[in-house]
Amino acid sequence: MRNRAFLKVVLLGLLTFALAPGLAGAASQGQDLTGMLASSAAERATAASGPVISITPASRDFGRVNVGVTGNFNFSVKNTGDATLTITAVNHSNPGVGFAASLGSLPVSLAPNGTATLMTSYTASGSGPHSDNVTLVSNANSGSPTILLLGTANNAPVFSPPLAANYSAAAFSAFSLTASATDAEGDLLSWTIGSVPALPVGATFDGGTGTLDWTPNASDAGDYAVTITVSDGAASTPGSFGLHVTADNLKPTSNPGGPYFGLTGIPLSMDGSGSSDPDGAIVSYEWNFGDNTTGTGAKPSHTYAAAGNYIVSLKVTDDGATALSDTKLTSASISNFIAANIVRNTTNPVKTTGNRQELFGIETPSRQLTDINTATIRMSTTYPNAGNVSEIQNTDSKDLKIGDIDANGFFDLDVHFSRSALKNLLLHVPNGTTIQLVITARTSGDNVPVRGTINVVKSGASQVSSAAAPNPFRQDGTAISYRVGDRGPVSVRIYSVNGQLVRSLRQEDATPGDYEVRWNGRDDGGRLMPSGIYFVSVKQGLEASTTRVVLAR
Repeated sequence: MRNRAFLKVVLLGLLTFALAPGLAGAASQGQDLTGMLASSAAERATAASGPVISITPASRDFGRVNVGVTGNFNFSVKNTGDATLTITAVNHSNPGVGFAASLGSLPVSLAPNGTATLMTSYTASGSGPHSDNVTLVSNANSGSPTILLLGTANNAPVFSPPLAANYSAAAFSAFSLTASATDAEGDLLSWTIGSVPALPVGATFDGGTGTLDWTPNASDAGDYAVTITVSDGAASTPGSFGLHVTADNLKPTSNPGGPYFGLTGIPLSMDGSGSSDPDGAIVSYEWNFGDNTTGTGAKPSHTYAAAGNYIVSLKVTDDGATALSDTKLTSASISNFIAANIVRNTTNPVKTTGNRQELFGIETPSRQLTDINTATIRMSTTYPNAGNVSEIQNTDSKDLKIGDIDANGFFDLDVHFSRSALKNLLLHVPNGTTIQLVITARTSGDNVPVRGTINVVKSGASQVSSAAAPNPFRQDGTAISYRVGDRGPVSVRIYSVNGQLVRSLRQEDATPGDYEVRWNGRDDGGRLMPSGIYFVSVKQGLEASTTRVVLAR
C-alpha cells in the first residue's frame, strides 16, 4: 500500500510539469484533474476536426423527361472542416439508367471553406421512374455523403394503327376517321388537328377521342393536307395524311309527300314519287312508317293498327358510283273514325220548344262529303242522363244540301234536327247549360265511321213552375202550387225582400207532376211575419221558379 501511494505521488508530479501552466496551477491548488483532462481533450477535438464534407441540396428530382432529352442540375460541395478535403471518387448505386455526376478531374482537393460544383444530369431512356444514389468518396472525418437523383423517362405516344398516307371522301357522304395511339407510360392522351387549307365549317374534331367527322358539300371538293397530333402532356407525335374530297355525284332529294290522314284498319297510300336526283336516278325508296314497320317503293300503302300521330320517314338513294342518300320526314294522323267538324250558322242557344228545326253542318276535311251515307246520321250527347232517348235522327226528307252555313270557306253537309226531338234528347238538362252534342254517320261502301262534336247552350221551357193563391193573402195563408218536369230533390222556401230565409216549406224527392203546399204567414219558429212582400222559391236541380207574394194583415 505504501509503495502504490508513493507511485501515485510521483506520477502526479510528472503530469503537473507536463501539463499547461493553467492545468498545473489548477492541479497544485487541489482541483479535480480528471475532469480538467476530459474538458481539455474536447476542446482540442473541436478546434482540430479535420476535413468535413457538405453537399447541398440533398437530392434532385428531374421529373418527367422525354426519352433522348437531357436534364441538368448542379450541387454545391463544401469543406466545412479545418483540414484539406480530398475527394477521390464519385460512385453510382444504379449506373446505366441515365444519371451522370462529375466534379471534373479527380482527385479534387478543397481547403477549409473551399467549394466545388458537382454537375449532374439525367438522360431519359427506357420508360417510367428511375433513381440513383451518388456517393462522394473522400478523406472527410464525417464519412462519405450520398445524394439521391430521381427522374421519369417519358416516351411519346405512338399511333396504333398508323394513319394511312391518304384518305378519300365524297361530297354529301359522311366521312369519319378516328385516330388511335398507345402510350408506354399509360398517360392520358389528347388530340389536336390542323389542315392546309383549313377544313371548312361543318367539319368537327373531338380532342378527347381523336375523331374527325365531316359531310362535305360539293363546294368543298379538293385536297387537304391534314395533321392530327396526339400528346401525353409532355411529348407529342404528329400524324399527317392527305384528304381528297370529290364531288362527282350530286345528292338526291327525298319528298315523302303528306301529311297523311287515315283510319285504323284501312290501307293508307303514300307517295314518294316527288323525290328526285339532279344527276342520275333514284334506285331505292326506304320508308319507316313510325309504328316499327318499314316499306319500300315509291308509292307504298300501309295499314295502321292503332290511332295516333306517326312520324313517317323516306330515305332515297341514288345510282352514283359513290351512292348518296337523303331522308325527309312527314306525318300520318290516324283515327278510329273520320274526324268531322260540326258547325252552326248562329251562336244562339239550341232551342227545344216549338215546331221548328235546328240546323247543323258537317265538315269532313279528309273525306268527300258525298261519301257520307245520309241515312246513318245520328245525334247524341255526352251529358249524363240527358233525356229519355239516347240519340235522335235528322229530319231531312229530301237530298241533303252541301253549303257553307258558317261562311268559313269549307263546304259542309247541312242537316236538320227537330226541336221536339231535341227536347226528348235533352229533357233533363237544365236550361242555360253548356253541353256537347255528338253527330255520327258512316260512309257509303266502306262503312267507315264519321264523328264530330260541337258545344252548345240548351234553351227550352222551364222544368219548374210555381204560383200562389190567394195573392195578396191575410192570416188564412196562401196555397202554393208548383210543377216539376223531372225526378229529383225539390225544395220550397220563403224569403224576405232582403234575401233572408223565412220558412222552409218542403224538402223532398219528387217525380214529374203537380204539387201544392200552404204557407200560413209564419216563420220556421212559428212567429207571425209582418205585412210585406215575400218570395216563394221552388227549386229542383239547376231549375228554379220564383213567385212574388204579398202578406197583408
